[in-house]
Formats: sequence, C-alpha cells, structure tokens
Amino acid sequence: MPGKVTTLKIWWIFTAISIFSFMSTLTSSVVNIAMPVMSRAMRVTTTQINWVASSYLVITCMLLLPFGKLGDLFGKIQIFKIGTIIFTISSFLCGLDFGFGFLLICRGLQAIGASMTLSNNTGIITEIFPPKKQGLALGSFSSVVALGGIVGPGLGGLILAHLSWAYIFWINVPLGIFAIIVGQFVLPKDRSNSNHSIDVFGLLSFGIMMGTLFIGLLWGQEAGFKNAGFMSFMAATIVLLIIFIRLNRKPPIPQLILAFLKTQTSR
Repeated sequence: MPGKVTTLKIWWIFTAISIFSFMSTLTSSVVNIAMPVMSRAMRVTTTQINWVASSYLVITCMLLLPFGKLGDLFGKIQIFKIGTIIFTISSFLCGLDFGFGFLLICRGLQAIGASMTLSNNTGIITEIFPPKKQGLALGSFSSVVALGGIVGPGLGGLILAHLSWAYIFWINVPLGIFAIIVGQFVLPKDRSNSNHSIDVFGLLSFGIMMGTLFIGLLWGQEAGFKNAGFMSFMAATIVLLIIFIRLNRKPPIPQLILAFLKTQTSR
C-alpha cells in the first residue's frame, strides 16, 4: 500500500475488515439455528432447507481462489469493497420472504460477497500492518473470525425467540453499512498488478472442482456414499483436479503455487 498509515488509522482499517469477516462466518453458523423455523414458514422439506446453508458454503469455497487472484491483479481493497456492498445488499434481500427460490438466489449472492472479502482480508492486513505488528493483527483477526462461528448459535436462538427469521439476515445490514462507511474513509488507495496474466480456464476448473467435491459430499450424506450420483461427482472432481494441476503449470504466474503445500523436510 502506498504511503504511511498512522497507528489509529491502521486499527480502524482492521475494524472495517474484521466486521465483514466476522459477519461472513456468523451468517453461516446463525442460519443453522433458523432452518427449522424457515422450513415451516416456507413449507419446504428439511432436505430442501438445508441448501440455504449448504449453497452458501459451496459457492464461497468455489470462489475464494478466483477472487483472491482478482485481488492480486486489480487490487485487494477494490475487490474487498465490492464484496462488502454485495454482501450487505444480499443480506437484506435474504430476509424478504419471496419464496424459497428467491432465498437461494440471494444466498448465492451473499456467498459471492463473502468470498470477495474473505479471499482478500488477510492480504490487506499484511500489507497495511508493519512487520512487527503483523503477528498481533493476524492473531486478533483469527480470534474475531472464530468468534463469528461461536456467537452464531446463541445469537440465532435469541433472535428467533423475539423476532422473525428474517432478522437472522438483517442483523448483517447495520453492521455492514457501518463497516462500508468506515472503509470509505480509512481504506487507502489500492495497488494493482493488472499487467499480469490470469488463467481463466485454470480458475474455472478449480472453482467447478470445489463445487463438485462439496456437492458430491452433500449428495453422499443424503443418498449414501455408494450412490451413483456421489460416485459421478467424485469422478468429476478427480478429473477436474488433474486438469487444474496441468493448467497450473503452464502460466507464467500459477494460480496456486503447489510447492507451498509440500512439507519442508530440509532447508
């Protein structure tokens, strides 16, 4: 990030980033509590309502790497800001009772916003904070993210005891608006590397691979792990993984540096 940033401004940046990371994990845990209520309200089966939670997780996992790469190319803060707006608007839309299909679409949009923020938040923190404070910042950030998963069930029960299920999603709106406003004032100008190449097919194969993997596992839980559908999804996952590895070796800048996954046994 260009220019020097004061300590106070750094922690305001940390606050804006942490709020959205907290919300992204909170919304995945708090929804689980509300699913029985939502199932009755929308008159859908338990299997169908489970996709309200599962679709969010699947789409988020599919898009983390692509949006992380786009953050490297066009600026992490730019992608993060767009994600915050998408997440906040879609959180409001999720609470509008226009039917089960509409809710699934809005959850997909919410997942897109979440993946845009989650794939770039730690990168922004490491660029903003000086090296001596990066450990403190990343440790504090991890605690905030974990807190979202811990608080979710209790908060969800409290909301449902007094309000409708829509507030499970609407609780994100005031927090999101606050974080967006803070971010507009404190987040510095971004630095992009748009002259670098992007492997569209590599990112596409990775995203679809993550989708087939998680959908296949969910399918197996419902229909059995010997089911033909589960086997088909797993076969597709393996094929897409091979394609991704082969494509990942070709571009000048790989989408995922596989050497980082190796255990370093020697120096």
